[in-house]
Amino acid sequence: MTIRDAIQKFLESRELDNCTDKGIKTYRERLGYFVVWLELTHGLVNLGDLQLEHLRGWMSHLKKNISAATKKPLSDRTIHSYGRALSVFCHWIEREEMIEKPISPRFKLPKVEKKFIPTFTSEDVEKLLEACEESEVNNKPHIRKALTARNRAIISLFIDTGIRLKELVGLRLSDLDKHSYVILVHRKGNKWQQVPVSRDGFKPLHIYLTKYRSTLAGTDVAHKDDAVFLIEGGEPLQYGGVEALFKRIKKRAGIDGKKVSPHNCRRYMATTQLRLGRSPLDVQRQMGHTTLNMTNEYASLTVEHLKRSHEMYSPLKAKDQEGGGTAEDGYWNAE
Repeated sequence: MTIRDAIQKFLESRELDNCTDKGIKTYRERLGYFVVWLELTHGLVNLGDLQLEHLRGWMSHLKKNISAATKKPLSDRTIHSYGRALSVFCHWIEREEMIEKPISPRFKLPKVEKKFIPTFTSEDVEKLLEACEESEVNNKPHIRKALTARNRAIISLFIDTGIRLKELVGLRLSDLDKHSYVILVHRKGNKWQQVPVSRDGFKPLHIYLTKYRSTLAGTDVAHKDDAVFLIEGGEPLQYGGVEALFKRIKKRAGIDGKKVSPHNCRRYMATTQLRLGRSPLDVQRQMGHTTLNMTNEYASLTVEHLKRSHEMYSPLKAKDQEGGGTAEDGYWNAE
């Protein structure tokens, strides 16, 4: 069997496992580049000839490669994503017994530097909500009002619940429970989960649905399988529409040095709730994480609780207590 044939079977298997279209596309691109490199560099075609040295060689090649888009070396995170796709593929061909000798156990993915990514402040959130107002001169006043209400409902829902972009555009009217303030979202791994919405988070959604959605739909008739969020003309709001909305809001809000995106709304929700003392287990369930690992990464971004505990257990405070003095006896009262 050729490596190309094996990759095709792998992609078909991922489709059967309900991998998202975006995930399938990523695997196809990452593995496609790999197989082309194998053919050009090593003349390798047959799956049975694939060795550990080829996997390591591919990682080394990527480290030396220059991005056509940025004209800079590929980032560690990008290289890691290529390695991750290759690792998943290798585990699959081993599990399917397509090769005799396993090669994935000794294939180590490059470590990724964990950079601090600034998230929103409460002032930023206020700016985002204020920037939801649409002012396009081409839109009629009643359309502008409807789009503004829709935008505020979207931003509020992202901030309040931490749901993903894919989960928001997938919402249908039947997924909303206005009595219990719960929405049903389609999570990763083809799982469905009820996600609570606060009263403050649900209010903009309720206003949009009861007063303005029909304006965008062009009709008062709605079916339970209809999309919650629409564009003018009644078509469902898609990924690109949400991304374009965030670009407009970022420009209007004047937020610099921070990425204005659905994912940063998600980060803000998690870090804020952890800072305020919500149980990490509850935050994990709210965000749809299968383990606490990712939730703990968000916890590491909240420095407030660390500052409080450090102040309490500071070695300098212990020194003062041992000596019987206080900070007021020294530097802080110097004249």
